[in-house]
Amino acid sequence: MTQIIDKATNRRCFIKWLAGSPLFVGTSFSSFAQTGAVPELRPDPYVWAPRDYQHLISSPQEALDVFDFEPVMHKNVPPAHFGYMASGVDDDVTLRANREGFLKFQLRPRRLIDVSKIDMSTEILGQKYNTPIIIAPTGGHRGYHPDGEEGVARAAKAGDHLMILSTQATASVSDVIAARGRPIWSQLYATNKFEVAKHHIQSMERQGSIAVAVTVDRVGERNQETALRMRALDSRQCSGCHDRSNLTAANRDKPMYEGADLAGLKNIQSSALTWDDVRRLRDLTKMENGHQRDIGLGRRQNSSRCWHRRHHRLKSWRSRRRGGTLHHRVFARDHPGIRQHAGAD
Repeated sequence: MTQIIDKATNRRCFIKWLAGSPLFVGTSFSSFAQTGAVPELRPDPYVWAPRDYQHLISSPQEALDVFDFEPVMHKNVPPAHFGYMASGVDDDVTLRANREGFLKFQLRPRRLIDVSKIDMSTEILGQKYNTPIIIAPTGGHRGYHPDGEEGVARAAKAGDHLMILSTQATASVSDVIAARGRPIWSQLYATNKFEVAKHHIQSMERQGSIAVAVTVDRVGERNQETALRMRALDSRQCSGCHDRSNLTAANRDKPMYEGADLAGLKNIQSSALTWDDVRRLRDLTKMENGHQRDIGLGRRQNSSRCWHRRHHRLKSWRSRRRGGTLHHRVFARDHPGIRQHAGAD
């Protein structure tokens, strides 16, 4: 927490430093340097009840905010898995940037308005939800809980939240939709092989996804220091569960890759992804009426039925995971509601 700057205290410390100079040895001024240190002022407001990591919540009902859950996860999830979920990029600079960035947004109160009945419902791409809260795409949920993505979908159903399913999910789109009880969005790692992206998009649509969010900043390896440090603390042998002999083996437990030909790829990064590729991906999406609408590709065209999201992170779209600044390009089937967002970039 930032300390309060007290000019009088700082001035006293500076004079005390000067008094310690050899130039003033033997003078009464030098005795000033021997006096005790000035008591440090406490920050205001002082944190009187900091989070106690020794006494964790035992049920969701005890949580005062969402950050009460993370220490519980740290206790219950193996170090390597927790580190991967909790880590940002480099020394977690992206996590700090996310938190600081969201502090710039505040709720604007309106006075003398009847708020006895609050309606938080919103419409996104023609679909109405009870709240604007979105479950962001994070992969490998079964690495954290046996219920996996289907458990998260049931939680999303309870609050009627939009859910976005990661390419790296450990459950299929159709199974998650069944658990959610209504259509979801899917997130796409396009890779550098168009045929793989085509396979994924067609599979997502065939299984019932109504929109695709394309990650466009996955162009290189991530230096996740926290994840790497915590992996070293894990006594288990990763090879017992993770086969990294090749890319196909590494994604064998991810349903989205079933039937995808990963030959020639060393990773799922999209370092060669361009606007032309985005247009090709867009054209793969079949509209309900068979007519492909122009979704717009940026501010210059200003038509955009396409969103550009700068977010990591959610933690409302929280990449929460890895806190990174995730950039997604969203395109969808022809939903009337998308027109409300035209021009958003």
